[in-house]
Amino acid sequence: MLLIKILSVFLIIIAGIFIRKKGLISPITIKETSIVITKVFYPSLIFSSFLKNFNFSDLTKNSLLPIGTFLIMLCGYIYGFIFSKILPFKNEKEKNTFHFQCTINNYSFLPLPIILFLFGERYVPLLILSTFGSEISVWTIGILALTGNKFERKSLKNLLSIPMISILISVLIIFFKDILVIKNEILVETGKSILNVLNLMGNATIPIALFIAGAKMGEVEFKNLFNFKYLFLSFLRLILIPLTSISLFNLFSFPYEIKKVLFVVAIMPTAIASIVLSSAFESDSKFAAESVLLTHLLSLITIPIFLSFLK
Repeated sequence: MLLIKILSVFLIIIAGIFIRKKGLISPITIKETSIVITKVFYPSLIFSSFLKNFNFSDLTKNSLLPIGTFLIMLCGYIYGFIFSKILPFKNEKEKNTFHFQCTINNYSFLPLPIILFLFGERYVPLLILSTFGSEISVWTIGILALTGNKFERKSLKNLLSIPMISILISVLIIFFKDILVIKNEILVETGKSILNVLNLMGNATIPIALFIAGAKMGEVEFKNLFNFKYLFLSFLRLILIPLTSISLFNLFSFPYEIKKVLFVVAIMPTAIASIVLSSAFESDSKFAAESVLLTHLLSLITIPIFLSFLK
């Protein structure tokens, strides 16, 4: 039953791969749709999830979530740093991309439907709250890994991404909503109507994001996937890093509900966004694309195995 639930998520990705392989969707469409997801649909999901499910005390109670995701990425950064010094790479670009792939995983669009199917809708805003730590990780230790540990201050401006701004605004709205008791019927009904629209748009995020992720993977040639570096990266990202992260959550006695969400994030494959970021920061986008595809394929095996141990 668990495998069937996970497989249903991957079927949308597989559909995207098939459509791209058949040439029914263009790279330009993929790029433009990715931008729309990031700037419209995903922020709508953030606003609707937060405003429907959180009050300010809930946010403070669950503040360990972003700390936990940063911890996952930090484990990946450390393992990536160690093994990037040991393994043979063709050049610095490939080495840096390997380090980034160890550091940052698919922390939002893949775990979203898995958490929704397994735990229910009330866990979705918890996952979204956890991405606050993930976004910080991407633009700090993630870019540090991708640039060969040459950090530039201008990279910090990327911390103010649309999803990050949406989280911050949502938190502010919740804070003021808890302080101010609004009784004006027109304002209340207007707020409900806006929330319904955001909820409707937010619900489109998961299937569209998974489909576009698959379409991006559809640009990769399968024949190059099974070499030692990709397989070893898959071992680190899908087995060793999750085991280390989960052990730390147990060691620090994270609350059970928080641990459930972080458990799912920890076992995810490499970040699809790495394909775009590796191009933007002049690293090895081919290595990024091929390792993304392989880790996602192998995660079909590792995710159900890990989840079967989640009590």
